[in-house]
Amino acid sequence: MTKDYKYLLGRNIKAERTRKDITQEQFAEMIDISVSHMSKIEQGLTSPTAIVLYKMSKTLQIPMEEFFKGLE
Repeated sequence: MTKDYKYLLGRNIKAERTRKDITQEQFAEMIDISVSHMSKIEQGLTSPTAIVLYKMSKTLQIPMEEFFKGLE
């Protein structure tokens, strides 16, 4: 059984962002990507680059591994 890794990753990113009470627009600006790109990542339509993942983890002050919960 194959999981949709992009979807799960996007869902985890969104969960961590909302936990910190940061809007999608604010978060996109903080990590220097467009809001539409941020939306596509959270919807699982595209994957973030390693650099973007790093910026996300630093901004949210969590280890990058948190974004991969539930992915095997």
